[in-house]
Amino acid sequence: MTQRLRRTRRARAAAVLAAALALTVAACSGEDGGSEAPAATTAPAAAARPSSPAKLTIMSPRNGQTVGERPELRLDLDGGKIVNQTTTRVQGDEGHIHLHVDGKLIDMNYGLRQRLPQLPPGQHVVVVEFVAADHAPFDPRILTQAAFQVAE
Repeated sequence: MTQRLRRTRRARAAAVLAAALALTVAACSGEDGGSEAPAATTAPAAAARPSSPAKLTIMSPRNGQTVGERPELRLDLDGGKIVNQTTTRVQGDEGHIHLHVDGKLIDMNYGLRQRLPQLPPGQHVVVVEFVAADHAPFDPRILTQAAFQVAE
C-alpha cells in the first residue's frame, strides 16, 4: 500500500469519525433541558448509515393507556441487541435506546425497561429510537411512539 493511499484512507476515516461525533453531540445534547424528538421519517443522515433488521415495540405504556405519575417503560426489541455503552463498533443489529418524552431527549437506555421521570397529570408522548453504538440513527430509522395519560 502506498503512503498516499494510507493518507487518503486516514483522511476518510477522520471525516467519518468527525461526522459521527457531530451526530452524537447533536443526538445526545440536552443542555437546554432536551432536544426535539426525532421526526418519524426516513430522512437520510449526513453520512451513509447502516440499516438494521430490528423492530422496536413499546409494550408499556400503550397508546391511550392511563398510568401513574412514574410509569414504567417496557420495550420489546426484535432482531436487535442492546450493547454496552462502551461499544464503539457500528453494526446493524447492535445499539441502544434514545428516550424522548414530550419532545425532549431525557435519557439513553441500555436495557428494555426504565422508570420514566415523574410526570404531571395529563397527556404525554414517549418516543423511543434504537440507535447504533455511535448514537446516530440507522437508515431507515428504528423508532416508535405512544401517547398516554397520567392520572390525576
